[in-house]
Amino acid sequence: MKLIRYIVIRYSLYTILLALLLVPLFYLLVQHIMIDNLDEALIFEKNWINKKLQTGSLKDFTSYNNSTTITPATAQPARDSFYSKNIFIPDDQEWVKHRILEAVLHINGQYYHVQIEKSMLEGEDLVKSTLLLQLGFIFFLLIGVFMINRKLSKNIFHPFKDTLNKLSLYRVDNHRVPEFTDTRIIEFQQLNRSLELLLHRNATLYKAQKEFTENASHELQTPLAVIQSKLDLLLQTPVSREQAGLIEELTNGIRKLQKLNRSLLLLTKIENNQFPETEQILLARIIEYNKEQFSGRMKEKKLRLIVQDITTVAVKANSSLIEILVSNLFSNALRHTPHGGTITVSLFNNELSISNTAAGAALDPACIFHRFNKQSADSKSMGLGLQICKKIAELYDYQLNYTFKDGQHCFTVLFS
Repeated sequence: MKLIRYIVIRYSLYTILLALLLVPLFYLLVQHIMIDNLDEALIFEKNWINKKLQTGSLKDFTSYNNSTTITPATAQPARDSFYSKNIFIPDDQEWVKHRILEAVLHINGQYYHVQIEKSMLEGEDLVKSTLLLQLGFIFFLLIGVFMINRKLSKNIFHPFKDTLNKLSLYRVDNHRVPEFTDTRIIEFQQLNRSLELLLHRNATLYKAQKEFTENASHELQTPLAVIQSKLDLLLQTPVSREQAGLIEELTNGIRKLQKLNRSLLLLTKIENNQFPETEQILLARIIEYNKEQFSGRMKEKKLRLIVQDITTVAVKANSSLIEILVSNLFSNALRHTPHGGTITVSLFNNELSISNTAAGAALDPACIFHRFNKQSADSKSMGLGLQICKKIAELYDYQLNYTFKDGQHCFTVLFS
């Protein structure tokens, strides 16, 4: 869930919960205030009746309130009694809730039972009207709070979202540290400054590492070539069989080092984008070239090559890199196909697919393209071929994927 939506939903839920608690509480408080006012009015009227009866007799007492009843009583004065009761009103043909006061007055040696009734109809109507108004205000308040929160959250988190987008597109090998949007939020300013420092530091370290790899590879080329030539010369001199075996082992080791050195140098050049020349390349021609190049090794392993759906696909890229990409995928399939297995190549809908019979289970797609990751026991594998393919694909925004289906490893390159 997105951060803005999460915050808006949480704000809205808490506001609705607060409204659900406050609306009934407001209704009870207003009703309590109304009853208190009615009780005060009843007490005021009782006191007025008490004064009237002290200065006159019950026969002379006149009340303009038909809901007042005064009768002689024999009971002792007790505490005033207040209660609510529904009373049927014949004129309106309905039951109306009334607030009633019953009291016993002791006036001039005589006890009087006084009952005063007051209709609560107007008060309840007022409470209901107030409640409806309050619900209406809360409804529009909720909509307003929702819209304001959504708008504010979008504005406040815009710099944060911009930072996330730039970080998701950032690549250390692009040699460009993103510039984050200025913001007045102090926390976001601190975040952007920390990220800029971190990215600059990483870019510097990455550049230093690449320079070291390139320089080391260059420096190793000459001594390796000298050692190789000296070993070749040594093989031409009279040596014993045992010495010849040792020289051959040294020669194989030197060749492996030279191959590793060339691969590392090539990776560094690809990462430094040192292949700027591009041209239109027909992929079918490169596939045919690799088919002829690997035909000898395929015969040695008695492999079956199936080439199907070869359509005309042209890409604009550096020809050397595309040849290396296709060649490495061919070589990888050839190396990992068991004796008598099958390699299938197709080029359709801008997608090159090279699949081969698997000698074992599926490879780990999470680390198959990592440097020096060897998922086979082949001693000739350097663990750099697929890494080079991945770097070439990233350079031209191709999609290089690995799948395993029906006992076959399959590598696909989508040229789009």
